Amino acid sequence: MVQNAEGIGGATGQYPAWPQSIQRRYRLTQRPAETTDNDFLLTLFGESRPDLALIPEPVRASLIRMQFDSQLSQYRASAPDAVDWILELDADPGPEPVGRCYLRQGAEEHRLLDLAIRAEWRGRGIGSAVLEQLRAGAARAGVPLRLSVWQGNEGAIRLYRRLGFVEEFVEDGAEGGYRRMQWTPPEENR
Repeated sequence: MVQNAEGIGGATGQYPAWPQSIQRRYRLTQRPAETTDNDFLLTLFGESRPDLALIPEPVRASLIRMQFDSQLSQYRASAPDAVDWILELDADPGPEPVGRCYLRQGAEEHRLLDLAIRAEWRGRGIGSAVLEQLRAGAARAGVPLRLSVWQGNEGAIRLYRRLGFVEEFVEDGAEGGYRRMQWTPPEENR
């Protein structure tokens, strides 16, 4: 894990730029993920895989664990300088983890490796707020923000398109069931 990593919006902690719709009821914050967050991250990963819902539970749980471990190993190997952020909302009696943002900020691009929001918190503007912060960070750096999204995740694809992401050209149309998308900062920011 990178010790001095820049946060989603520029620094660790709360961002005054989070939309008022979220700020009115909750304060959205971020912090680097720790080993103690693995149970939360595993649950979040499982929620993001509705395609596995029909598999019997003992097999499903084992498959989700195996895929989660594989994904985490792949992220750490391919992007060792990336930071895994836990998104939290201040709630009573204390912070409630509601999502994750795994981000690599490079000199040529910012790459969103994973953005996931708990099922009960989706549709409330959290994903849009995080993406707005990521776009602002990429604009400040003068680099594109890139991501890959499972082609069956129509809700996420709609969100990305609404926020100005476009599909990158991929010769064979899609790589392994994923679409590559990119947001490019306006010319004056590059």
